[in-house]
Amino acid sequence: MKLQLKKGGLLTRMLPVFVWVAAIGGVAVLFLHQSERVELQGIAYSYEQSINSVETGYIRSIPVSLYQTVKKGETLAVIKENTVARQEYEDASLQAQRATAEAELEQLKAQLKAAEDRFIADRHEHELDVLSMERRMAVDLEQARLEILQIRSSLEPDRLSLKDLEVEIEIIKELVQQNAAEEYELQKAQTSYAVLKETVTRSEQLLAQAEADYEATRLRKDEFDQKVPLRPQATDTELAPIRQAILVQEKRIDELIAQRDIIVLVAPFDGVVNTINYKAGQTVVRGDSIMTVVKPEPEYIMAWATQKNMGRFDVNAPVKVVSRSDPYQSFESQVSHMGASLELMPERLWKIPTTPEWGRSIKIPIQPGFQCLHNEVLGIKTLLQ
Repeated sequence: MKLQLKKGGLLTRMLPVFVWVAAIGGVAVLFLHQSERVELQGIAYSYEQSINSVETGYIRSIPVSLYQTVKKGETLAVIKENTVARQEYEDASLQAQRATAEAELEQLKAQLKAAEDRFIADRHEHELDVLSMERRMAVDLEQARLEILQIRSSLEPDRLSLKDLEVEIEIIKELVQQNAAEEYELQKAQTSYAVLKETVTRSEQLLAQAEADYEATRLRKDEFDQKVPLRPQATDTELAPIRQAILVQEKRIDELIAQRDIIVLVAPFDGVVNTINYKAGQTVVRGDSIMTVVKPEPEYIMAWATQKNMGRFDVNAPVKVVSRSDPYQSFESQVSHMGASLELMPERLWKIPTTPEWGRSIKIPIQPGFQCLHNEVLGIKTLLQ
């Protein structure tokens, strides 16, 4: 009994000591908290770049998704350089240019055939004449070249039309999912695509064979030229006008492709897709922001000092940046830039959401190793110098 009374008295005497210890601990915590009291709030920013359309057109595809990590040079968007509203006009223009090119090619073939007939007649009279053999090989070479050009005059417009159908199918698929188009429209477009795809495949095979024939003919002529002594090239003079006309047609087809080419927008650096403002099939105007890409690691903090406390900050002034989330982090840095005038602060930093605030902007570099996110809010305090 006496032992229990002694223990009770000891606890009674020790209780004030415990209270004082707790009070001192609380004061210490408050002091530490006060020492970490921030004077400003800032926002961490990564380098961000807007990916803008460079021409008016419509988006063929966007092969990336929101918040996807991308590498420098990776395709972000593919744009066709004409609007959907002008599609019918462009198609008609394409077919007209195609018909003109084919007509002119037929005229060139007739001229080349006439030259061939003259060379054949000359060869009959001089069967062993080296000049006749040279003429024959030169004509064969230009015929092979003309064959390639004729195939391309049909193949390239078909390729462009095939690309148009690919986009049209993707657009119709989305409309069907939204119940804005009928299933038969999709089937019709897919059937047209399959038929044209088969035509393009056949033309590509013919083009490959024609190119192989041209290369073989060129090699034969080179071998012949090496065996024959050098002399004035009469054949070159006779075929010069036809060769020049073929060259004009080749350039015309290249220009035709360029007029209906597509634009590929790529990632300017390694980063993350932060926003996507459009989707495949939508029309864009030159300068429209299709998406934004940000670097994965924030590089600086922007804060705004109000008139009340902006006197405490200056360029090169030392500051301490602290995180507002767990785990606790901090680092010391200094102000690198300050705005020349007061400006409207971001709404998320207003003390009262309905009351706008103005301040002088302050830029602070983020030290390596500090972990934070793009657009994260951080605390900032000045350090005594």
